[in-house]
Amino acid sequence: MLIKWRITAPLLLTLLISTFCMADEVAIQQEDHGIAYVTGGIGSEEVEAMESFKKQFNLYFLFSEGKAGRVIDDIQLSILDSKQQPVFTLAHAAPRVLLNLASGKYLVIASYLGSEQRYRFVHDAKKHQRVILNWRNKIDEDTVEPTIEEDAPPAMPADASALP
Repeated sequence: MLIKWRITAPLLLTLLISTFCMADEVAIQQEDHGIAYVTGGIGSEEVEAMESFKKQFNLYFLFSEGKAGRVIDDIQLSILDSKQQPVFTLAHAAPRVLLNLASGKYLVIASYLGSEQRYRFVHDAKKHQRVILNWRNKIDEDTVEPTIEEDAPPAMPADASALP
């Protein structure tokens, strides 16, 4: 019995420490404009941690790319109010962002790898709202197979006069 405890105790301690580390990675933070938020969602542990925070926030953003909807991070996120004044900014958002906004009209400006998206919406602070922004992905666009024309003439060399 003592041997089992010696093996089990370190495992339990490791599990407990990793749980605290996970909580540190995904924690409620406060942005410059005073809005509490959480960002994360890379890996199953962070997704689970984000899920545990969901009910505390009224707005949920998900950032993805391509037809498959692969989650992306390092998003530059700005939310402007109806007077075009910034109410929330985040320089390096992870794939998921939870925050609380007051009711009102907003403009979201999100940038990923130099490509910008703008989205206007009306927000009701008493309801939970989800916004998904998806960027096109060059790989998806390049995977379309080119069509071959059957009656196309054969290609000619650059210098046709060199032929006999």
